Amino acid sequence: MFGEVVRRHRTKLLITQEELAERTGVSVRHIRYIESGRVATPRAVTVRLLAEAFQLTAADRVTFEQSARTGEEPVAPVAVDAPAGPVRPAQLPAPVTGFAGRTGHLRALDSAGDPVVLVVGAGGVGKTTLALHWAHTATDRFPDGQLYANLRGFDPSGTVAEPADVLHGFLGALGITGPQVPATRHGRAALYRSLLSDRRMLIVLDNAGDADQVRPLLPGTAACRVLVTSRDSLTGLVVSDSARVLPLAPMETGEARELLSLRLGEQRVAAEPGPVDRLIERCDRLPIALALVAARLATSPGSTVERLTAEIGDPARTLDGLTVGDTRTDIRAVFSWSYRKLSAPAARLFRLLAVHPGPDLPVEAAASLAGVELRAARAGLAELIRFHLVREHRPGRYELHDLLRAYAAELAGTDETAAGRGSALRRTVDHYVRIAAAAAGLLLPHRDPVAVPEGEPGVVPVCVEDRDAAMGWFADEHQVLLAVLDIAMRPELDAYVEPWCQSFVAFASLRGHWADELRGHRAALTVAERHGDRARQGRGHLGIAIVHLRLSDPETAERHFRLALDAYEKVGDLVGAGHVNSNLARLKDAADRPGEALVLGWAALQQYTAAGHGVFRARALSGLGWYQAKAGDHAGALRSGLEALTLLRDIGDRDGEAATLDTLGYAYGQAGDHTEAVAHYQRAASLHHDMGDRYNEALVLSHIGDSERELGLTERARTTWTAALEILTDLGHQDAEGLRRRLSGLG
Repeated sequence: MFGEVVRRHRTKLLITQEELAERTGVSVRHIRYIESGRVATPRAVTVRLLAEAFQLTAADRVTFEQSARTGEEPVAPVAVDAPAGPVRPAQLPAPVTGFAGRTGHLRALDSAGDPVVLVVGAGGVGKTTLALHWAHTATDRFPDGQLYANLRGFDPSGTVAEPADVLHGFLGALGITGPQVPATRHGRAALYRSLLSDRRMLIVLDNAGDADQVRPLLPGTAACRVLVTSRDSLTGLVVSDSARVLPLAPMETGEARELLSLRLGEQRVAAEPGPVDRLIERCDRLPIALALVAARLATSPGSTVERLTAEIGDPARTLDGLTVGDTRTDIRAVFSWSYRKLSAPAARLFRLLAVHPGPDLPVEAAASLAGVELRAARAGLAELIRFHLVREHRPGRYELHDLLRAYAAELAGTDETAAGRGSALRRTVDHYVRIAAAAAGLLLPHRDPVAVPEGEPGVVPVCVEDRDAAMGWFADEHQVLLAVLDIAMRPELDAYVEPWCQSFVAFASLRGHWADELRGHRAALTVAERHGDRARQGRGHLGIAIVHLRLSDPETAERHFRLALDAYEKVGDLVGAGHVNSNLARLKDAADRPGEALVLGWAALQQYTAAGHGVFRARALSGLGWYQAKAGDHAGALRSGLEALTLLRDIGDRDGEAATLDTLGYAYGQAGDHTEAVAHYQRAASLHHDMGDRYNEALVLSHIGDSERELGLTERARTTWTAALEILTDLGHQDAEGLRRRLSGLG
């Protein structure tokens, strides 16, 4: 019985029926009916979704689909294989220079056989430094690579990393991209565990807030080692996951002296043993404080340790957030000592860095934050690095230790006016949303341009040169952009929410960040409802519906489409209504209901025509041609497609032109003229190739192969399908499996 086959695949992945439903978009009830035998022969689309969720090999997929058709057990054995992808991710940040001491802890990490080790201790005690130093020395023990994430569990900004977002990044490093990434946290965690089931990897989870943040990121196999750092004791992981605790205290005096010797030179440390020991105790033997004073001493070669130690006075007030555990010294005094030596511009930049949401930033964002030129921002960051108040954790990206961020936040609260902090925050949001809008225009050039509020004075313009640069910028700033969205939800900044959402969609739709895209659409809908703006409510519902359509959740998609249509009709927005109907047509087409798709396609065309929107009217004509071809009206499909082609060429919409040539190829093929179909497909493939749209190029190549096979040109079809397969395999796209089956069918 096919239900038994499905249950066996599901249990092999160690996932529940609910988790399988989340990964496939098929309802839990329907999966229960399949496994119980109540649904003996499910629809083909359901079988395809299940096969994709189980990540079957080509051979197993054939037997799986055969079982679905016949209801009989497959002869071939069941297997769940990971898709091809990067073999050995290497995500560890650079180790902190000048590592000293901790020999006992390093030996403990070397000898630990536990799958999960917790390095716990107070802030500033050196947990991350220890973890990264050991991890870099142990890479040869983990031949399948390393994964790293800063969970920001105690970041003063409150931008704690969500496990679902971390899992998305880990899956990407393991070769799972775009629509292959499950939409939910549970689905991602299940796939993550499956991918690591036979690998030996090191996973470093830095600065964890609590056990609940860590638990979804555990691989579930003893072959992998997980190294977690946290200020929390994480006792829940000790109880439920047999984690080993490695407590970290302030350095021993000898270790602290070694650290200073590495940074200042043994001769200078040996020259003043008493003052050096007093300085070490003044810093409470905390590595973060010792690094700061060493940096200050290194820039004052003519001063004595004793004289500089005396400069560290007790602070005028206590900052509870900077007292470390039960230490006798408030390390704010050490921070203050370094801070007072900064130039005025660098000191102001340091204060304002606390306004930035984090987790890190480039120099351009620092310049906009402070409202200064790039040259001044570079000089300020260089000064902060020199005094160890900021770290360049990877080339061009700067971050603060969370204790230093807390100190900077206190200074910003006292030494910057509320208006000054507000202006810095607005410049920061404006900076990111403005670049995102420009980058989105490069990714999807024929969408309506994103309207951003009038620019803030002092925001540094950033030029995104081309499509590759736009994609790279979004990838670098992904987590920062999510934090910026949270800030933009404030009433005084919410004019940036919809532009943020419209821009981020361009990136998310190409990279499959559906959950983040949904977050943006829901935020935009919340702001629209706050202001009673029906047109924007329509856009919010439309965006939510489109994401659910991609996630194979047609019921939720259609509900939001109807809400969007209602909002657009109430304000008389014909273009918005056209968008809804054109997407509803896609929904019906995906459900193999070409008649309904055709009716909706006509409605969209009429609405775009009435609104006088030439680009969307031309694209609607192209879509209409596709639905006419699917409905068997080949002559009508050719008329619509040829008219659309002329309009799109006049407009200069090359992407729309390529899509229409593909539609015409399909229409000719359905009419039996495969020679003409190949000619149109080839022009479409050439356009996609020229635009760098590799996925659609592969899609059209597969269509060419279909027509070549119909013409009896078997070897040409094999060559064409192989070229398409190479692209899809390189992209890590799930459509590659269908092409492998077609190639296998050629013999």
